[in-house]
Amino acid sequence: MIEDKEIKKRELKDRIIVTAELDEKDAPRSRRRQNVNFFAERGRFILLLLALITAFTVIFTLINRYKSYDKFKLKWIHELSEGSLVGYEKLGKGFLKYSKDGALYLKPGGKEVWIESYEMSNPKTDNNGKYVIIFDVGGNDLESYTKDGRVAAIGTDLPILKAVVSKTGIITILVEDSNSTYIFFYNKEGEQLDISIKSKLAGDGFPTDIALSPDGTALMATFQYLKGSSMMGRVVFYDFSEIGQNMPNRVVGGFDEEFVSSMVARVRYFDKINSVAIASDGLYFFSSKNVASPKLIKTIKAEEDIEAVDFEGNKLCVVYKNTSEKFNHTLYIYSKEGDVILKKEFLGDFSNLDMQKGYIYLTKDDKAIIMNTAGVIKYSGSLDSNIHKIVKRGLLSGFTILGDNDFRGIVLK
Repeated sequence: MIEDKEIKKRELKDRIIVTAELDEKDAPRSRRRQNVNFFAERGRFILLLLALITAFTVIFTLINRYKSYDKFKLKWIHELSEGSLVGYEKLGKGFLKYSKDGALYLKPGGKEVWIESYEMSNPKTDNNGKYVIIFDVGGNDLESYTKDGRVAAIGTDLPILKAVVSKTGIITILVEDSNSTYIFFYNKEGEQLDISIKSKLAGDGFPTDIALSPDGTALMATFQYLKGSSMMGRVVFYDFSEIGQNMPNRVVGGFDEEFVSSMVARVRYFDKINSVAIASDGLYFFSSKNVASPKLIKTIKAEEDIEAVDFEGNKLCVVYKNTSEKFNHTLYIYSKEGDVILKKEFLGDFSNLDMQKGYIYLTKDDKAIIMNTAGVIKYSGSLDSNIHKIVKRGLLSGFTILGDNDFRGIVLK
């Protein structure tokens, strides 16, 4: 009996030892399973959180995109130094305030960075984002600026009609004398290049506008000339690369028949290939995919008078007169190929059109119509300040008003 009890005790002891060993072996696996479950749960939580944030952002963006406002709140005012004002140009992250006696560079909030002086009777500008040029129409002076200050000052012997600047800083100036017009080219430092175009007023006609390709190697010019008793239009393409060297006067394309009895007022390059001519009877979209032979790819005839145009990147904004009882304007946004991106009829008065960063601003004195490129009129009414320019600022409904003597931050409500 005693031996049987001892045997049973040893068997029980052995079973306890084996069970303990198994528990010790299984414990890490259990902890691993717990860790795996913890990370899996945390991963699912993070994915759910990201999905909720994305959904909230999309919903918030859509609500903000299609929401309209009828009031605004003034958040801040930054007074500017005294001085005359002609206008503002966007330059870098700030603004170039220009007048008849100088240019002042301002940060987005209105703080002064630098000032340069000059004297001009009728200053006009051309802007490509990196460079802004100011030239004296009817005078002989041109200034070129970047956000860091003046980069070139050019003086001409003949009166300036028009000037443009490319994204590379190449400057083209159109000047005239009593018998001819001349187009001269300058590098970004203001040194004249060995390139020029001469046109006789009696034969070639009078130039109405010029446009320079982004890289500065191609030029587009418009002319008006008399044929009998009729005023005719003409669009000419010039090339200054190796391809154009083999062409007489570097002319690679000319279009006359398309502009019979029409006035071609504006030309513009969207990019190196695509360009547009804006005439009294409509819009003409061109392609220079074949540099040696530009093609007219689309014509859009104007059903009503063109009231205003503006460009941003590869888009063209045109406002036509509307004679319906309900609206007095129709706004279109076109792609660089002439496709309609937006059509919007609206009611109101304006004297300036400005399209930038997804918004369209139609302003007159202290009144503004703020519209986004989805065609939603965000605000229409007075902003209690004479408006020279409006820019979007902030994520919500914040804007900055560039006025005569101050910058104002507002929020639409």
